[in-house]
Amino acid sequence: MAWHKRGRPRRANAKRRQTTVAGRRGEADTGTEELRRRKRRVTGREDLELTGAAVLFGHDLLDRQQFDTLGLITGLLQRLAVGWGGTGGVSGLWLSITGALVRTGYAPVPGTDGGFAPAVRARRQLVRALRQLDGSRDLVIDLAEGRAPPVVLHVLERRLLRQDEAELDRLRAGLDPEAGRRQG
Repeated sequence: MAWHKRGRPRRANAKRRQTTVAGRRGEADTGTEELRRRKRRVTGREDLELTGAAVLFGHDLLDRQQFDTLGLITGLLQRLAVGWGGTGGVSGLWLSITGALVRTGYAPVPGTDGGFAPAVRARRQLVRALRQLDGSRDLVIDLAEGRAPPVVLHVLERRLLRQDEAELDRLRAGLDPEAGRRQG
């Protein structure tokens, strides 16, 4: 740990170590050259974050609308899982929302406390979306929890298997807004 003249240690996670000079001035921060190179290698594009969903989108396995819908759903899952505070994180939340857990009296049902109208609205949106995506449950949960599911690793290795193709087809069908209107 290096000390400044005044005796303060340098912060390892200081903003100057994470951004470019333009980003520290408040301008559009495109990241360091090393970060942009890594993004191009992993996602094929510089403008995408380094996530599993971005890898699928960057390799043209999802279209823009499917990518945005997946981002909305995973964001709602993450926020509700944090607000819910239940055990099991996103997967426990998914099972609780879709009714797969048996209500024994001690397992709270997220977003039903009546006091949080936004949580109730988000839960209703998620119920509709999760019904459509139930065939891709594990993939969406992994993406929402920030893990790299096997299909993403196979995309990066450039060796998609038949089961990966089938899983991606189920995901695309679940993210298709027209499919939801036809079902419900």
